[in-house]
Amino acid sequence: METFLGGWVLMVGAGMVPGTVPAARLVTSARGALSGAAFLLGYAAVWIGLGLVGFVALSPLAPTVRWTGAGVVLAATAAYELSPLKDACLRRCRSPLRLLFQPSLAGGVVHALDCAGCCAFLMALMVAFGLMSIAWVALLALVVLVQKAAPFGARSPRLLALALGSAAVVTWI
Repeated sequence: METFLGGWVLMVGAGMVPGTVPAARLVTSARGALSGAAFLLGYAAVWIGLGLVGFVALSPLAPTVRWTGAGVVLAATAAYELSPLKDACLRRCRSPLRLLFQPSLAGGVVHALDCAGCCAFLMALMVAFGLMSIAWVALLALVVLVQKAAPFGARSPRLLALALGSAAVVTWI
């Protein structure tokens, strides 16, 4: 568990926090550095907590996920990437202006939950595959960063769904 948690904290720091820097800057410029730090603390705490819950829930399934269930996990993630819930969460995650109407720590928590809703299946995939390889964790952290921060990130779920669906098919062949 320590290895997973270390990798997860690294993923949060490298893949999630950089994508939320614009929101943290917005909070900092409106309320000061202490509020910006509280925002980031709430954001990171939610992600670390979700990682722990995911690990506890999914690690018993890891031996069966291997290649047998990998296609199912990939296909479910591809379907979620195309869902209206994913779109709604991604819009909220990429548009942090409403966070100024909440206390900073609570704003960080709400923003993390919006982003988690946007990435829920990717995170489950990361937990399931991360138990198999740190390379999967690194790749999925990059995907999340692109979706959150890149100018074309809002359009990336369709391409990602195609790639995940294709990967699912390959695992079934």
